[in-house]
Amino acid sequence: MQKTIVLNPDELDQDPAVGMDLAVELGVTHLEIRTAYGANALVLDDGQLRQVRRLADDRELTIAALASPLWKWCPADANPGKVDSFGFPTRVAPGERADWVDRALTVASVLGTSRVRVFSHLRVEDTLTETLHDDPLLPYALARAEQEGVRLLLENEPVCTVARLEPLLDVLGRFPGLGLWLDLGNLHEVGDGTVDAVRTLAPRTEYVHVKDFLPRPDEGHGDKAFVAPGSGAVPYRELLPVLAQERPGLLYGLETHVRDEPAVALAKGAAFLHDVLPGDPE
Repeated sequence: MQKTIVLNPDELDQDPAVGMDLAVELGVTHLEIRTAYGANALVLDDGQLRQVRRLADDRELTIAALASPLWKWCPADANPGKVDSFGFPTRVAPGERADWVDRALTVASVLGTSRVRVFSHLRVEDTLTETLHDDPLLPYALARAEQEGVRLLLENEPVCTVARLEPLLDVLGRFPGLGLWLDLGNLHEVGDGTVDAVRTLAPRTEYVHVKDFLPRPDEGHGDKAFVAPGSGAVPYRELLPVLAQERPGLLYGLETHVRDEPAVALAKGAAFLHDVLPGDPE
């Protein structure tokens, strides 16, 4: 059994070469692209995207996934609050959304990846919150993705409408063409980070995000502090072996969000995954 660890270069620097060099140093062979050169990947021009691809190819690195912001949006008259959309607008008019879907598929093609992350609409005011299961854009996007040989993968994101186990199972059951981009840290954050939940979600899981955090309720800087994977509150030593057993061959993307010494956090995270996941590195 092989295990594949994925590094996102923008966790380290907006110059993707810096993160790619760290990937080579750590023996990581796959990349996830979210932002580069100070912009979200969806708004980079094709020349910039080709440069990212060349940098990866020069280092014999494979771009495994596009961490797009699709569906991490709300209507123009809604209040999304503080949301990290990585340089992409959170308010997107419905008439503009299909163009962004098409653009994401083009970006994936230029980067050479067949996996594209999507979300499930931001949770805003009750009367303005949209739902994924009745969104006519989703069937369009799934059909277009299939035409392009791309898999759309839904991330369970706490600020969006589909984050907990039951809503995930509902949406994935309604749309067999939609895969799961499973963020185990997010699952733990909403109270569903259990072995049983992971075992239930494993058959639909096609990509995994790994981040860790500690509670920080009294310091005025938000409700959690991100730390290197394996050193926080998420019970990865229980969850990861179960997921690996139920779904061999998954890709595990490091999304540390650690701002202080990010290279150290990424190195510790990679070492932790090598330790806890069965199999040999790819």
